[in-house]
Amino acid sequence: MECLKRLARYLIGAKRMCSVCPRQEVHKTIESWSDSNWAGCLETRKSTSGGIIKIGNHVVKGWSTTQSVIALSSGEAEFYAIVKAASQALGLRAMAKDFGIEYNITVITDATAARGMSIRRGLGQVRHVETNQLWIQDRVRRGDIHIEKVGGRINIADALTKEAAAESIRMHINGSSMIYRDGRHELAPAIDDDNIKNVYDV
Repeated sequence: MECLKRLARYLIGAKRMCSVCPRQEVHKTIESWSDSNWAGCLETRKSTSGGIIKIGNHVVKGWSTTQSVIALSSGEAEFYAIVKAASQALGLRAMAKDFGIEYNITVITDATAARGMSIRRGLGQVRHVETNQLWIQDRVRRGDIHIEKVGGRINIADALTKEAAAESIRMHINGSSMIYRDGRHELAPAIDDDNIKNVYDV
């Protein structure tokens, strides 16, 4: 109930969010930001993967999904989040290539252990990692994907995996080129009191 109240307060204060895409120079790198929340689900103990794909300052995709397997450590959960971010970026690059546009890929994470798992060969000391996730190691060695480490306080995917403090939310919004706006967009359907009443009656 406390979480619901917190969410309601946020929505009351931030009724409309806009993604800003100003004109920018040509960028040749897809940035795929990655984060995870280890065992965040109290019932299944599954972790959450969150990610944002940016080209320059433009956000082109974002996600927050439950991981399909139960990670046995925070490093493993972060590794699965990196794999998710890499696969999403590869899909976007393949689509761009159909239009004759070539991109490099950089996956950005705040997890040192997960980055190490991504750039090594094989399982190493982590024997319980799902082997069908290890394809990323080959892609990194071939130079298809670059893994970059950043500090946790500047990872803009952080707010997609857990309850975030106000400071973290502001950092996420600023890094995602989003802004708050009042009112409704001029193209949005009008809502009157009768429509609201009908919704509650249903």
